[in-house]
Amino acid sequence: MKVETYLINLDGSDERLKSATEQLNSEQVSFTRFAAVDGRGKPLSSFKNYNDQKAVEVMGRSLISSELGCYLSHIGCLEKFLMTDSDYLIVVEDDIRLLDGFKVTVDAMLEWLHQNPDVDWYAMNLGAKKNKMSKKLFTFEGRDLVRAYYYPIRFIGMIWSRKGAEAFLDHAKEMYMPVDNLAQSWLSQNGKGLSVWPAVVKPNGLDSDIDGAAATDSIRRNDKSGRQLSYGLKKQKRMWRDRFNAVKNMIL
Repeated sequence: MKVETYLINLDGSDERLKSATEQLNSEQVSFTRFAAVDGRGKPLSSFKNYNDQKAVEVMGRSLISSELGCYLSHIGCLEKFLMTDSDYLIVVEDDIRLLDGFKVTVDAMLEWLHQNPDVDWYAMNLGAKKNKMSKKLFTFEGRDLVRAYYYPIRFIGMIWSRKGAEAFLDHAKEMYMPVDNLAQSWLSQNGKGLSVWPAVVKPNGLDSDIDGAAATDSIRRNDKSGRQLSYGLKKQKRMWRDRFNAVKNMIL
């Protein structure tokens, strides 16, 4: 069983790199730094596969350039992973805080999955804030590996199978949602998302340099100024669609 670990870090974010490196080293996790795509200050028209009209139709707003940089950073990690012969990819962002038992838990979950190939899965969320609509598959030292029918939104810590990476790359060619929203909807639809609960990573409390106010001249992802009047309705529509798919997959 071969595992790659990539740490997404923006050039110049040295303190974040130092903090994340110290944490990963303390857990004896070997990793490769992945230079984040810097979307700051770039016009949306410069992103080749971005569909602004569809973004407004689906999200009720245009995406911001830092979100597209974050999107391309995660896509780049998957592309790099698939050029290796590794079985699994761990991706963490540099604004993480690793919780006690990170490595032993991740190792145990991956080993169990490797020994149980009948479990069909694409991605595993390591930083879930909530555990909704799930089914327990395996337990290790107080943490459960669950089938996350309603996939958690956080993307700060993820594990991908090769099959999942290939499928998501095919699905994510057109950019019209933030990458975590897209993955949540996609995995809630296909039912192939897993999650560790309680989480083994959490945000360290700072804005992400690749997807936060610091990355966008104080324009936040949740800034209301660019929202359409239909924003709230479209958000509710996405939520109920994802919940419907989650319930359907739980029952079938």
